[in-house]
Amino acid sequence: MRGALAIVVVCAAICITPVLCGGIVVTALAVTIAGTLPGRTIAACATPVQARAGAAVAATIDAWIARRMPGSPLEELGPAMVAGASGSGLDPRLLAAIALQETSLGTAGGGPAVYNPFGLGPGLAFPSWGAGIGLAVRTLAAMHAAGASTIAEIAVHWAPVGAANDPSGLNANWVGGVSAAYAALGGNPAGPVFGRAATSTCGPITGARAT
Repeated sequence: MRGALAIVVVCAAICITPVLCGGIVVTALAVTIAGTLPGRTIAACATPVQARAGAAVAATIDAWIARRMPGSPLEELGPAMVAGASGSGLDPRLLAAIALQETSLGTAGGGPAVYNPFGLGPGLAFPSWGAGIGLAVRTLAAMHAAGASTIAEIAVHWAPVGAANDPSGLNANWVGGVSAAYAALGGNPAGPVFGRAATSTCGPITGARAT
């Protein structure tokens, strides 16, 4: 019951936050509540096909990051993104796309020092890349539970246009930037980012780096 209540609370907080506070990037409260959602115990693979699909997505993410931003601290974290999204229904390629838009794949701002490449917060620091990935996934999953399934729908909560903390209007570029990165990763930026078959995986894939 406590888990179900937490989901209801975080959905409500995220739904009303853009009106009250200007979006996910200024709502440490909403993100912190999302962090209270129970963690997942990732089960063994249902089929070898799912394992191969997860490994292929991880390899796609790693190769794209290496091409797009050589030297990024997120290099080789594709398996960790796949493992973190496992069980949520989230396409892990969206994590990489958001990280590019928010922190240039962990190379801009304070992201590398606090393991926060997704712009969660403000002021949130994590003990590891895996912890940052985990909260990003839970936050996106809470948005999905509140009805957001596409990049444009997620942007309403994550980076709302006209937010008080965005006086330069940079949020207006969020959908376009994330969509372009997601398309470069092989995704359909106009379609749902939850429910893809390739997101079912085995938990931490051999070689995953989450620290």
